[in-house]
Amino acid sequence: MKASLIDKSNYFRGMLVLIGRDRIIHPGEQKLALEFGRLLDFDKLFCETAIANLLENEHINEDPIFFDEREIAECFLRDGLKISLIDGELDAREMAWLATVARTNKLPDDWLKKEYEKIRKADPSEPASENFEIRRHL
Repeated sequence: MKASLIDKSNYFRGMLVLIGRDRIIHPGEQKLALEFGRLLDFDKLFCETAIANLLENEHINEDPIFFDEREIAECFLRDGLKISLIDGELDAREMAWLATVARTNKLPDDWLKKEYEKIRKADPSEPASENFEIRRHL
């Protein structure tokens, strides 16, 4: 299944919100967010500006993301967990926001916790963009 334009836009916005939740943008998060923007066909300058101004931008909608397709929501949440763990820990604010996204997309309450455990036990090296699920939907 190909992600719709609105789901691509929501995916990128969601990643921006997520990497800004702990109020620290890790260099690995910045690098991957730029790669996601490229993969999703967003203008490079737009992505660079959005990331550079992320913590000061009061106009970013931080409401939980609703995706048109459940499969894309699951993809986003798995990728979100991976990018959240890039600094070695999952901040409580990041997990809380991901949980609201899971609820908004009507995923079972324990789904996110199970996915977190799977990802946490996987290879702890810094994730590369080719290992993210969004690639399967482009």
